[in-house]
Amino acid sequence: MNIRNILLGAIIMLSVSGAFAQRYLENIADSVVLIQNIKYGFNRDYRGDSVELYMDIYVPHNDTVSNRPLLVLAHGGSFLQGNKSSSDMQTICTRLAKKGYVVASIQYRLGVDILSGKSLEIEFQQAVWRGAQDGRAAIRFLNKTAANGNEFKFNPEQIYTGGVSAGGVLGLQLAFLDKATELSTVNIDTSVLGGVEGNSGNPGYSWKVKGVINLCGAMGNVNWMSDNKDISICNMHGTADATVPYKTDYFKFFGTNVALLSGGFSVDSTAKIYGLNSRLYTFNGAPHVPFVGVSEANKLYMDTTIEYVSRYLYKSVTGNTPSALAEPKNRDNALLIFPNPATNWIQLSHESENLNKVEIYSMNGQLLQQWFGSDKQAYIQLNQSTAGLYLLKIEANQQTFIKKLRVD
Repeated sequence: MNIRNILLGAIIMLSVSGAFAQRYLENIADSVVLIQNIKYGFNRDYRGDSVELYMDIYVPHNDTVSNRPLLVLAHGGSFLQGNKSSSDMQTICTRLAKKGYVVASIQYRLGVDILSGKSLEIEFQQAVWRGAQDGRAAIRFLNKTAANGNEFKFNPEQIYTGGVSAGGVLGLQLAFLDKATELSTVNIDTSVLGGVEGNSGNPGYSWKVKGVINLCGAMGNVNWMSDNKDISICNMHGTADATVPYKTDYFKFFGTNVALLSGGFSVDSTAKIYGLNSRLYTFNGAPHVPFVGVSEANKLYMDTTIEYVSRYLYKSVTGNTPSALAEPKNRDNALLIFPNPATNWIQLSHESENLNKVEIYSMNGQLLQQWFGSDKQAYIQLNQSTAGLYLLKIEANQQTFIKKLRVD
């Protein structure tokens, strides 16, 4: 088959692919219903002041399914600032809800007492624990609603947590720091801050989750995963993150080393050693939370984030590997290309197959560039600078993929 025939087939496949929407992978709703400021708990902050805890809930508009997966997500801000209604949280929650999920964005207690006389490490450990306790109270609250009419129509067996930056940290500690013996190794005053369950409300209901969505977050101790092998993890992290380490390094506060944290790479590597179902998407050369912002690059990073998280959730919820049911085999959705449109580089990633060869063609069939390797990810510096459409032919083990690439 010559390259023009391949191109024609690719264009036909692109036109067919939007005809069938897969719940949890593609949009099943054009809009969402947002229910704001639902009180889920109460506790005291680092100063001892009372704090009422609220969440916003996003559900797909006109959706009749009554057992939808639930995502309980938390915003970023280093446990010092941030809001459940921040623009990035609104975008993430809205776009995932359109795919058929019930999504809760929670507010949690913020702040550290830098004048307490305690080390910054202790202060931040306690701030993280307050957040994790609030997250558990939020999940317990939602399980309480499920036991009393299930107002939000979600499946208590399909609950995921996590979030952005500090929200990823919160979700990982919520899921894995779950035993008194583990708490004893951390500088947490359980007589004041509460034990494993926490005291932010809704006792007697479960806070257990099926998975964690860790977007540029980290863990204090990766060994906490050793006895939670039924929890899956979706990690996304940039290699140039100067706030939360991609591997294992110190979290810094105004240039001061606070505590060692293990970011997405270390979490994923250790999770796989322990036998957990974990995946990692690496934003090569990207800074902290590259999907947050209003630039075109930020928007492209957000598109990749939503797509990757959606594939993780789809597989976890349904048990099926994402693939468009109406599409031919070589349009396998397991392959990601970022950014697209591109400028001077692209990153390709496949969920399960090693990428062996990438060829870049002009639209008239001229071979412009080749890449060879044997990894699930490929980083390619583009030789061509002329704006326009190009065709990618990608060989991954025994499969061949044809993709369109736009260069701006």
